Amino acid sequence: TEYEGGAQGKHLRHLSQPEGMPDIRGMPQLQPYWAAGYSFSRGHFVATVPYDLYQPMIFQGEEMSIGLRGFSIGYDFFAPENSVCFHSYAKGKNAAARNKVPHFWEHSDKFKGTGVAAMKRLLGIVNMNPEVERSEWNHAEETRYGLGGARKTSKFYELYGIDVRKKTTQ
Repeated sequence: TEYEGGAQGKHLRHLSQPEGMPDIRGMPQLQPYWAAGYSFSRGHFVATVPYDLYQPMIFQGEEMSIGLRGFSIGYDFFAPENSVCFHSYAKGKNAAARNKVPHFWEHSDKFKGTGVAAMKRLLGIVNMNPEVERSEWNHAEETRYGLGGARKTSKFYELYGIDVRKKTTQ
């Protein structure tokens, strides 16, 4: 997991599940991150931690937002002991075939500034951009799309070695 980002702002991105043999065997592994491409839960999770409708033009970052919001509400995340699926991005020999699929960012020029504003909101809600004034991002329906009261994001950052001021991970 590391910080990445450009014009929209620096955000955390979980890169991949470790592929080594786990120390604990025979049960799912408690882990800090939620993955959009591999998430199974009871329906109350998506009702309690819905996608934030005020974050259009966001592709990287929403997993951290949902994961941190879920953590603050009291959800824990687990991964299977072994990898059971993966997806291949449009790189290398896959690029020609995969890039024929339309991407939402193809029309980003029609929505200039939307992604930047959405990322400020995303990072602001989960307290990941303390250098940005709270008045600089949209607080609409923050009760619905915000944090819970069970655990603080600062606890998550402390537990998993994330420095939101220096934008570093351990």
